[in-house]
This record gives sequence, C-alpha cells and structure tokens, in this order.
Amino acid sequence: MDISLTTQFVSNRRGSILIGPSSALALHSTITSLCDDGTTAPVMIGGNCFVGAGAMIGPGVTIGNGVIIAAGSIVRRDVPDDCVVSGNPARIVRRGIGAGRFGRLPEAWANQRLMEATEALRRGELVRHSVNNPPGGAE
Repeated sequence: MDISLTTQFVSNRRGSILIGPSSALALHSTITSLCDDGTTAPVMIGGNCFVGAGAMIGPGVTIGNGVIIAAGSIVRRDVPDDCVVSGNPARIVRRGIGAGRFGRLPEAWANQRLMEATEALRRGELVRHSVNNPPGGAE
C-alpha cells in the first residue's frame, strides 16, 4: 500500500476505512466514513486501486478491485471492479481496464520501458541499430 503523507482519513471509529493490498492514495485525497449525522458508514477500497490527487471518497462507499479514481473526483456511490471513474459526482468513464499493482494500467509498463530505453540511448549505454547499421555487420 502506498499512501501520501497528505492523505486525510476522517473517521470516528477504528477499522471503518479498509484499504486493500497494492493500492495507492495520491496527495491531498480524502477518505471519510463519517456521515453528516455523526454516524459511521464503513469505506472499503479494493486491491490494486489508485486514488488520484485531491479525490474524495464519501462514507459507505465500496470501491472494487483494480479501480482508478481520477484526480479531483468526488465518489459518493459504489464503484465496480476494473474501471476508471472521474468527475463530480464520479461516473464510470472506462470499464475492463485490468489495472495492475497500484492501479497501474498495462500499457503504462510498455511506456515506461520505452522511456528507459530512450534515456539509455541518450546516455550512450545502448547502440542504435538500423538497416544501414546492423548489429555485427561489416563496416
């Protein structure tokens, strides 16, 4: 679990906010289990989720596994597994995302490898090959 130091938890009862494994909460996000009338409604966040910066999750909300909550979103209703929600109030904008650890999308891994290879080329740690310059070719 990866929780920003600026994340706020608002609760009047221990154990009323549960967060699954491999989930991440970005800076200035707020999770509250405290209702307006002073009662407590438990909040549950599944595994492999990402809660964006400045997002708010209200009391009694259950977030499924593999969910991404966009920055600044206000979540007042339950969210099913494997989707992206955004807005105020939060609405589903994409389903079947297959998020991995910390809510990371599968295509993000490919993008990271590409950025690392580009940086290695820039530093001269890799040699660029082309049709005119094949590896092990005659010079």
